[in-house]
Amino acid sequence: MNDDRLRNAFHELRRNETANVPSFQQIVERRRPRRRTIRLAFAVMLFFAVALSVVPLLRRSPTPNASITEWRAPTDFLLKTPGNELLTSVPDLKGNIQ
Repeated sequence: MNDDRLRNAFHELRRNETANVPSFQQIVERRRPRRRTIRLAFAVMLFFAVALSVVPLLRRSPTPNASITEWRAPTDFLLKTPGNELLTSVPDLKGNIQ
């Protein structure tokens, strides 16, 4: 294949491709609604995230006169193991046998 035929083949290929390509303005105009949609979707998700995090705070009833010294951890029952009295008492090591 000589250079002229190759050059003509590339020009023909370029003409075919540019005939089907939209203009820059068409591409820009086509993208604008997408951006608005994405922003709107993000705003709606943010609104629901904030709303769902605030609702439990509104439902919680305040506890009057609650003191930090009266607070009990919800897992305190796990500390009460079988044989716990052996760990909380001091054994008699004097050797007094009765």
